[in-house]
Order: sequence, then C-alpha cells, then structure tokens
Amino acid sequence: MSKPLTAETYQALASRLKTAWPEGSAEGMKATRIARRILWMCRQAGWAPETSMASHQEAGAFFDTNRPATFKVTSGTYAVYRSEILSVLKPEPVRKGRYILQMDGVYREVHDLTVKAGLPPAVRWRCSPLLWYLHERAVVPSEITSDTLMEYHRFCLDVEQLPDDRARRRAQDAAKYISLMAEHPDFAVFGFSPVEVTFPNRSIKYDVPRDIADTLLQDFDKRVVPWARGEISNQGETWEEYIARLDTVETPAPTSDKKRAWKASQEYQCEMAKGEQISRGPAQGFLPESRRWKLTTIKNRRDLCATCAKVMYEAGKFHIETIEELTDPEIVEAIAKRLDARKPKHNPQSSYASGILTLISTLAKDFVQRSPENLENIRRIKEKYGKKHEGIAPKNRDTLRNFTNVRIQALIDMPDRITVELNREVARRRETFRQEHGVLPSPADVFDGSLIKQVMLALSARIMLARAPRRANLAGLRLEWIRWRDGLATLEIPPELVKSRREQDGPLLVPLDLKTSKLLDQYMKSLRSKLLHPNDAHNPFLFPSPPHAGKQRISGFYKGLPDRLVDEVHKRVGVRINPHLWRHLIGWIWLKEDPDKLPAVQKLLGHKSIETTIKYYADIDESVVLGKWLEYLDGKKT
Repeated sequence: MSKPLTAETYQALASRLKTAWPEGSAEGMKATRIARRILWMCRQAGWAPETSMASHQEAGAFFDTNRPATFKVTSGTYAVYRSEILSVLKPEPVRKGRYILQMDGVYREVHDLTVKAGLPPAVRWRCSPLLWYLHERAVVPSEITSDTLMEYHRFCLDVEQLPDDRARRRAQDAAKYISLMAEHPDFAVFGFSPVEVTFPNRSIKYDVPRDIADTLLQDFDKRVVPWARGEISNQGETWEEYIARLDTVETPAPTSDKKRAWKASQEYQCEMAKGEQISRGPAQGFLPESRRWKLTTIKNRRDLCATCAKVMYEAGKFHIETIEELTDPEIVEAIAKRLDARKPKHNPQSSYASGILTLISTLAKDFVQRSPENLENIRRIKEKYGKKHEGIAPKNRDTLRNFTNVRIQALIDMPDRITVELNREVARRRETFRQEHGVLPSPADVFDGSLIKQVMLALSARIMLARAPRRANLAGLRLEWIRWRDGLATLEIPPELVKSRREQDGPLLVPLDLKTSKLLDQYMKSLRSKLLHPNDAHNPFLFPSPPHAGKQRISGFYKGLPDRLVDEVHKRVGVRINPHLWRHLIGWIWLKEDPDKLPAVQKLLGHKSIETTIKYYADIDESVVLGKWLEYLDGKKT
C-alpha cells in the first residue's frame, strides 16, 4: 500500500483512504480498516480529527506512552493497530530512489573527495542527507553557518518527521563533518569554515553559571543543616551554651549547680520540645525534636535553595549568598513571581513553587526569626503564589478516578498473576533442563537475575498493597527490620526514616499476610543471595542493587524498584501512576468501597491526624458518596 503524504488532517487522511481503492477490493477493505483505526486513535488521544494534522511522530508517541491494558485490548491487537496506522502516516523518503552518486555539482565533488581522503565511512554515510539538503537549496560551502544547521534540524523534524533526538544527532554529526573538512587541507579549495551547533541541555532549567548557588549552599550546609538536625541552635550554640545564655537573660538570681544540670539534661530538652511543638510557634533557638529534618528532607530542601539562587540570578543578576538574603520579603516575592512566570503549561497547578515558599517561611520563622511584619509579608506572598488547592493535585485526582472496579481488581490481582507467570516459566526451564541433561533441577537452580527481579516485583507489589510505605522506605527496606511470629512477617520501619513520624510514635508497621510471608521466606532463603555481587555478601538491604549494564553497586539497594513497579501497573492495569500516588491509591480504593473508612485510611497511611486524611480525600470522598447516593436511588426506582 503506498504511503500518502501527511500534510493533511487525520479526518482527511481517513476519508482519502476509504476512497483510494475500489470498494470491495482487498486493498480497499484494508484501507477502510486502517481509516477506522486512525479515528479510534484520535478518540483515545483526545484529538479532533477534523483539525489535528496527521503526524507520524505524534502517533508513535501515543502508542509508546500507552499500553494495551489501557484500552482493554491484547498485546497482539495493539501491535497491529500501531503497525497499520504508522504505515500510512510515515512520509515518503524525501530522496527516495536517489543516491549520492546521482548528484552532480560541488557536493558530489565533496563526497568523492571524502572517499579519496580516507575519511571514516560512517561520517560519509551519516552526512549524505546533509549533502542532498545543501545541494537542493544551493547553499555553497562558504555560506554554511550554525543557522544553516539549525534549519537542517528543523527540516529533519518537520519534513522528514524524525524524532527529536535523531534530528539533533543529524545536526550535530553535520557540524562535526563540516568542521572536519574545514581543518583538512584537501578540502581547502571549497571554503568550509568550522561550525558549531549547540542544543540546550534539557536537564538544565536555568541559564545561569553552574556555581551560582555554591555560596548559598555553603551557608546552608554550615549553619542550617546542624540546626535542622538539632545539633546546634540557630545562633550556632551547643545545648549547654544555649541554656547558659537563657539563664543569664531570664534568671537574675544565681542558679544552683543542681538546677543547671537538670536544665541541661535531655529530659528538660524534650519537655521544651513538646511545649514548642504544641504551640507551633517559632522555634526558640533549638528546633524541637518533632520538627527536626530527616536526611531526605535536608537533601530536598538544599536543592530548593539552589533553585532560588538560580531563579534570582536569572531574573536580575542578583546573587543570593546567605539565608538572611534568601528570607528577605522582597527577595521572596521576586522568586515567587519568577516561579509563577515559569509555571509549566502542562501542569499549571504544580506545587513546586508552594514547596519553595514553605521552605523559605520555615527558615524565616524558625532559623532567622524575622520580625512579625516580615513573616506576615511572606505569608501573604505564599498565599498569593503558592499552591491553589488542598490535598491531592487535580492531575493526580483525575488519575485516581481512572481506577474503575475492573482496574482495581486487576491491581489487586497483579502480584498473583506475576507469581503464576513466574511458576510457569520456572516449570518450563526445569523441563527443558531435564530433557537436555536427564536430571530435573530444583526450582531455585533455574532462577537467573531476570526471574529474581520478577520475584522482587511481586513481593514489592504485595508490600505496597499491605500498607504502601513511601518510595524510599520500600526500596530501602533492610533485613534487620523484618520480624517473624507464627510464620507471619512484619516490617518495622524506624520512625526516624518515616516522614512526620516521631520517636515516641514507634516504627511504622507493615504486617504481611501468609502468602506474602511465604514468598518473602522463599526469596530470602534461596533467591536473594543469587543476585548479590561476590563481594557483597553482607548487603543489608532486602532488595539489593541488581547488576545493570555489566555493573553492580556494592552495599546498595534497588533504587529503580518503585519505578519498575509502576511501569508494571501501567502494563497490566492500563493507568500510569507515580510511586507516591500508590499511597493515595490504596486510600481511594478503600474509600470507594466504603466512604465511612476515613479513620481507617488515616491509620493505614500513617497520617498523624484525621484532618490530614480529610484534606487529601475530601473531594474524592464526596464523589464516592454521590455515587453511593445514585446507587441508592436506582435501588428505590420501581
């Protein structure tokens, strides 16, 4: 079937396909079927076929970002849909039927000389499209500039419809080729000049010097981190120095040695911390124990400080060097405005700016201890530019609502399905080995790294369904946290590693049922050791780092496990979630079953108060209640 050009809408393409061949012919029936599938793709992607321009690249991205389960079709059907749709969207090659030896003129001479000069064949093959491009546009070698190559990049994108990464590589290869010829004496007669083509690094968000945040981060590391960990006061004092200063300020009469020793004790410190925690007022010198930052919090907030420094320098070349400058209300407002202007269009309600303003508010109140007037100004700025919603972000809320009863059941069944497939593959490998060697091996003997990672996937899915610990807690589970009683396992995650959990709250408990406990026991006894590096016998993690690209981290854990888990959900359930959204998902599942389960969901997710649970689930809970009401009405109809 010939491939039509794609400078038309999806509707126009579908209509032309239906009339391109005689009705009833094999080609006509195939074209009509493909036309229906093109319109199906538009419906699923939310594109208006009458106005959306047909694009091979966009259609490919649609199939790449979705999974068969999303549309309740088999993998085979999905592959056929993809293949047939893309077959009529792929444009004709721009130079179909033409070869470099058919070219004449200066660029044919350039090509022939590259052969004689012995330049690497790969260079010639990769850059022959460039020579055709320059030949057709009559661009002479001396006129080639960086702008020429950027136009070539856009040609690769818009006309040849190459993926962006491939189009970039084409332009970069072209720059190397031309610069190579500019420096080669054999090509001097053509007048090539060295050129560069630079694409912005997509991982760098701000166009600022790399070290612009270093001074602020040094101040953060030296002063804020020890304070946030409870090691010193906001003025850099030890606990004893802090108590001595309070004595001189607040106690005019001499204090006995006995009383001084008591006030310097840990018990007195804890009592002060409790009082400050209850008041939620500014921390007086030392940060109360219940409000101290965990290591992950410190890392995240350090990154936010770096962002503030970059934002301010990009906005007006103002270099933030101290925490005091960072918390100045005028600086805070400038940062907030800049972040608001850069808010992503695809996620206008992103809470990133709100997180930065929350950090600045905390530092201004507890560390710098700014005046009430300053704090009020910062509060107003946060109210104006911060997060405009409470609880779950609208985008995540919509994702949760995609979990219908069928998909919820598929999620709950997912660990069992993975295990069934594993057992089937293990049986096949054992039988294959028996046929080849005459001996039936034990099940553990046929497990390799890929199968063990599947066991880890099934085990982690069961743990997430049991209580949904946070991402870092799941991937970083340690062997020493496992407790056994009557054949059942319980994971006890220390409170200092759990967000918003205090020492007096005790560890976060994740009890496992009998089936999960048996799988955990089998994995630990016979499979986990097979995944370890020979020099990593004492790895402390339940999920040790597996080999990747021929390398393996010693004493590390499987950081990519949460991402692998949500990829599996996408594949089997048809909804794309992020690792943290899994926590909200199990709360949503339970509330969907029974809206009165809010107190139970609070305990399940480890929220400190019912208010937190209500804040996250109030609007979802409302939709569930309304659904129950409609069910009630349907039951009453005669």
